[in-house]
Amino acid sequence: MAPSATEIPRAAMEKPSKANIGVFTNPEHDLWVAEASPSVENIEKGDSLKPGEVTIGIKSTGICGSDVHFWHAGCIGPMIVKDTHILGHESAGVILAVHPSFLSTPPCPGLLRRYVNHPAIWCHKIGDMSFEDGACLEPLSVSLAAMQRAGVRLGDPVLICGAGPIGLITLLCCQAAGACPLVITDIDEGRLEFAKKLCPSATTFKVERVSAEESAKSIVAAFGGIEPAIAIECTGVESSVAAAIWAVKFGGKVFVIGVGKNEMTMPFMRLSVREIDLQFQYRYCNTWPRAIRLVQSGIIDMKKLVTHRFQLEDAVKAFETAADPKTGAIKVQIKKSSFPLSSENLTIFWRDSLPIHCTSTPPSRTSRSISLSLSGAYSSLIMSFAASRVLRRTAQLPIGRTTARFESTASKATEAARDTASKASEKATEYKSKASEGLSRVTSAAGPAISGAAKGVGNALGKIGGRTGRLIAFIERQIPPTIYYARVGLELSRLVFKGQSMTPPPVSTFQAYFQRAVKSVRNPAALLPSSANATPSNVLNQIRNLNTSQIVAGAVVGAELLGFFTVGEMIGRFKLIGYRGDTGAHH
Repeated sequence: MAPSATEIPRAAMEKPSKANIGVFTNPEHDLWVAEASPSVENIEKGDSLKPGEVTIGIKSTGICGSDVHFWHAGCIGPMIVKDTHILGHESAGVILAVHPSFLSTPPCPGLLRRYVNHPAIWCHKIGDMSFEDGACLEPLSVSLAAMQRAGVRLGDPVLICGAGPIGLITLLCCQAAGACPLVITDIDEGRLEFAKKLCPSATTFKVERVSAEESAKSIVAAFGGIEPAIAIECTGVESSVAAAIWAVKFGGKVFVIGVGKNEMTMPFMRLSVREIDLQFQYRYCNTWPRAIRLVQSGIIDMKKLVTHRFQLEDAVKAFETAADPKTGAIKVQIKKSSFPLSSENLTIFWRDSLPIHCTSTPPSRTSRSISLSLSGAYSSLIMSFAASRVLRRTAQLPIGRTTARFESTASKATEAARDTASKASEKATEYKSKASEGLSRVTSAAGPAISGAAKGVGNALGKIGGRTGRLIAFIERQIPPTIYYARVGLELSRLVFKGQSMTPPPVSTFQAYFQRAVKSVRNPAALLPSSANATPSNVLNQIRNLNTSQIVAGAVVGAELLGFFTVGEMIGRFKLIGYRGDTGAHH
């Protein structure tokens, strides 16, 4: 007998009345609404449920920035839309059916549809919370995980980069945690005005088109001269990450939530010399109980964040609104009112927090905290629940496209050419990577061998006694300071060249001096005016007859040499430039 939903009390069940539809995208960046699974017939029969699953009628779904990104770009890092894909992962709804036994980025299908089968073990009670608040628990989980990992504490000055939904919710969380002062940045004046209304105690800062370093100076000024201890970056934009790095204090932290390019440039030496921690977030785990308590207690109020609402049938228009900054949208939600509800039958669920892979068995660290909410029998499932962050499913059910489909404006020929170029680029990158890997292996293998041989020779020479042994020991002692002062010389030369806007002389000049030096070494007698004048008495007479200008010139050269090594010693001892040589080289 097929599993049936009739084993749940009928008074607690609501019968689906409309066909299941969902919001789809594909690698061609089309966006359309069409029939989705499970069908109404499958829901009524219960034959589409797997052990441990429940069927949920979704009531409200928020459009996340990642949903828009999957539609426009087709990927976020390794998560690639390779086939027809259902969007959505911020959803709330009601339980319609339960399997008797009692995941949503690509390639796992998402939640933007009327009905979906979902693992019951990833469901949580939300009581009388509204569907809109329930759907907002997903972005709240993002901020809570960031707060916990970044270590925001009472009285910390915190910089929040980006006044989108995640940035605004993070602002609310930092305010609730007692962080102060708070500064939030954005390029959009409208979003900054929204942030000020949402959190009047925060200071808003409009990002201008200046360098990251200059922007950071203005941000610190907005703090009243206080350098923030923590910067929570919510945009993933390269210039914003760089400005956060320049702004935080010595030993501070830049915590990046935002999704950005696969590769970006950042001020590495600023991170290094200021000992700034750069930390990233991909997902989150075990945040739902805290998120639900914060909303139910009124500590975090996200009702103002939902600025636009659409019906599921108008999902394409909803996505266009969310993707267009001119609309002033903060959080766009898609509502699904296909059947009546009872007040005690609220549920919320969405993606799991761990790295995506389609499997029917939840990871142990997630299931331990979530399974406690399922300790009752079916009666506990009739009540309101929330699930965590990735629908994990092993099979993609057939999907029919019966409604209007919005075709991409790009032609097939352009897409094919782009695909061919992309494959060629990937192949070239692969060959380059393999070559670099081979060179790295050779270097790593040869390095220890050369080092070991040199060490063995040094140990053998060190055992020699007498004058030869002392000479060898003296030479060994000179090697560290020689290397050290060579580094100091190179660094000082670099600073001088850069400060005076100097350019190195041409190669021909080096060749001319080199040839003269070689000739001098081959014929030392040529260094003196004549062999007849090279007697000791003549040399002493020349020294005695030095005039004042020659003596002054020699003194200047000596002073420059003395100053060079003195300044070099100061730079090394006070670590003004950044060399960290062995202490033995400084004495």
